[in-house]
Amino acid sequence: MDEGRSRGRWLADVLAVGGYLAGAVVLCGRLLAHPGQRLPYTPGDRILAEYFLAWAARSVRHGSNPFVLDRLNAPAGVNGMANTTMLGLGLPMSPVTLLAGPGIAFDVLVVLTLAATGATWYWLLSRHVVDSPVAAWAGGLVAAFAPSVANHATFHPNLTAQFLVPVIVWRVVKLRDAPVRGGLILAALVVWQVFINEETLFITALAVGLFGILWLVQRPREVRLPSVLAGLGVTLLVTAVLLAYPLWWQFFGANAYRGGEHQMTAFHTDLLGLTSFSRNSVAVRYSEFPPAPGFSAEQHGHFGWPLVIAVAAVVAWRWREPLVRSLAVTGAVFAVLSLGNELTVRGEGTGVTGPYALLRGLPLFDTLLPTRLGEAATWAVAPLVAIGLDRLPAAAGTRVLKVGLVAAVLVPAAPVPIKVFDRPPVPAFITSGDWRSYVHAQESVLVVPLATFEHWTAMSWATATGADLRMSHGYFLGPAGGVRGRHATVGAPVRPTDRLINAATGSRQVQPVTDADREQARLDLAYWRTSIILAPTGPAAAAERGTLDALFGPGREVGGLWLWDVRNR
Repeated sequence: MDEGRSRGRWLADVLAVGGYLAGAVVLCGRLLAHPGQRLPYTPGDRILAEYFLAWAARSVRHGSNPFVLDRLNAPAGVNGMANTTMLGLGLPMSPVTLLAGPGIAFDVLVVLTLAATGATWYWLLSRHVVDSPVAAWAGGLVAAFAPSVANHATFHPNLTAQFLVPVIVWRVVKLRDAPVRGGLILAALVVWQVFINEETLFITALAVGLFGILWLVQRPREVRLPSVLAGLGVTLLVTAVLLAYPLWWQFFGANAYRGGEHQMTAFHTDLLGLTSFSRNSVAVRYSEFPPAPGFSAEQHGHFGWPLVIAVAAVVAWRWREPLVRSLAVTGAVFAVLSLGNELTVRGEGTGVTGPYALLRGLPLFDTLLPTRLGEAATWAVAPLVAIGLDRLPAAAGTRVLKVGLVAAVLVPAAPVPIKVFDRPPVPAFITSGDWRSYVHAQESVLVVPLATFEHWTAMSWATATGADLRMSHGYFLGPAGGVRGRHATVGAPVRPTDRLINAATGSRQVQPVTDADREQARLDLAYWRTSIILAPTGPAAAAERGTLDALFGPGREVGGLWLWDVRNR
């Protein structure tokens, strides 16, 4: 490559990556404008991700085992490998978390992972799929800002971090040339992805497997199957050694579970979802039906009808190309599987069983969210967009035509800046560390309302302590009833006092309390080793405070919250 061409490619690379970074900054702009002081709408899973960032930083600070979250669900703790603790991101981000706090670390992480996802897809497309940098840039734009990625900017950095996917795909291809060296490199990528998000790795493996079979049928000589299988053998051996303990702990360690949480594993794409726009898109006001999940983070297949039509046209036009056929079939299969166990139209069940029902009882599939199989559809759509633009005739005026096509197809589906609100202040009793004088080794704190996706106050207070606060409850995944090996459920095993508190939270009414309730509460506090109970001020938690008063006597307001000292009860 001559010097001028090399300089041109370098400039195109810089502009492409800069474009992805700018897009990520715009998407998160309202959060970045007030670092650490704002939250996105319905911030439940964001608060959980911040806690995991704080936990990773705490593990670095104390040199503790990051797989055992002993500060939640006291006294049993939480299995960190069985939760999305995203240590592959949290550990490298620990310096930022320790210096600036988990809120700012979260925002920085989302911006970097979105930009990195676009950049790695651009690299793969520009170096190995298409000649036009503009076409590669457009493909990377789809890969980084499609609903299956950008919608997670509000909640899930582990799912905006899809930057390893194209690298893994390419390293699988390269196994045909250097099986041993390639197998070692692929093993390192796989291990890193496991600690970012196992679900994405599982979907990647399925998608690469299907694509590989399709390519093998069409171009068997290019595959060099013996070399690829040898390389995969090296990868499997190395990853088995490196991941032996983490995966054993995940599936057989304390608080391990088998099978996903029932509500989450029901998330799927509506039959009309593939052509509808995401709730967080520019064109959302023109979308006609409410998607199956109640919030936009799980709207993975919502490409919008202009992009679907454009991709279908590219497939029909370039069908003779083996790469186009393989991508189209792979994307279509995963789009259909994302429809879930039963096909729904406009959110209503049709009674028609979806193909995914054949897989849902299998290991690993039983914990998968069907809608997230739409990630693989995005991975097919992105290169198809790039191929379509790259193959357009290079006649006069086509540059303007290409820009117009990209704008017409992608702008309506583009995500808009995240809606935010001001982060509620954490009470001074928490931030000052005064709570530490009440809580000794192996003792815990009960915070009401009990932590859930909707009620995230307890988790935000625990995060503000750098994950030092030991809580009897929390928002996490564990085995139902606390029995190892049962299916997953959210939160600590429910005890009688929990039911009383939850009844107050749900009804917003002070619950009637009997002497039997008070005796049971004493037993529950003894099990949790509770030293103090904390509750927010304000009318929203009035029912819980009244119920606690009836159980334990009057609480007192201190440091911006209500406190019940139960150490002598």
